[in-house]
Amino acid sequence: MSKITHKSKIVNGVNVTQLFETIETIKGNTEIAKFNFRAKNKWIGGTENHTTINEYYGACQTHNRNNPHTFVKDEPPILLGADKGANPVEYLLAGLAGCITTSLVAHAAARGIKIDSIESTLEGDIDLLGFLQLDRNVNPGYQGINISFKIESDAPKETLQELIELAKKASPVANTVSRPTPINVKLVQ
Repeated sequence: MSKITHKSKIVNGVNVTQLFETIETIKGNTEIAKFNFRAKNKWIGGTENHTTINEYYGACQTHNRNNPHTFVKDEPPILLGADKGANPVEYLLAGLAGCITTSLVAHAAARGIKIDSIESTLEGDIDLLGFLQLDRNVNPGYQGINISFKIESDAPKETLQELIELAKKASPVANTVSRPTPINVKLVQ
């Protein structure tokens, strides 16, 4: 939780004073920059899964949330589900939207750029020929993802475009989905 004091500088809801203090602290001990996020998933039935987010490691210690987060994932009826939640590829879009937006806001705040509002629209195309393994030449994942931003700010259009590009470059989720990331799977008993 951010410590806000009478000396704290807040831009776009970000405690910039604490942001720069954190950066300096990390420069002095890079081990505190290493984080490990965790998710536990349970299949409910059909195409429904529930994922719980609680424990994570960061700043050289393990943390538990006061209130774990649970995500319900399902498929729409046309994809054999009961539509009890967004499907996993929609969650991926939601995660990407949140991560790039957070990156954009933080970098804008660090530069002293006030943002009044941000809205984004994300879309991506998936070909079921890949998922169903009907054509092994078709990637089962997104063929590409397009993001459109609507940003209200006094900053010039060029500056906002630079911020969008910087946010994409700095976003952990954007980097994870745009470059090869090893995924190791194993069966445990």
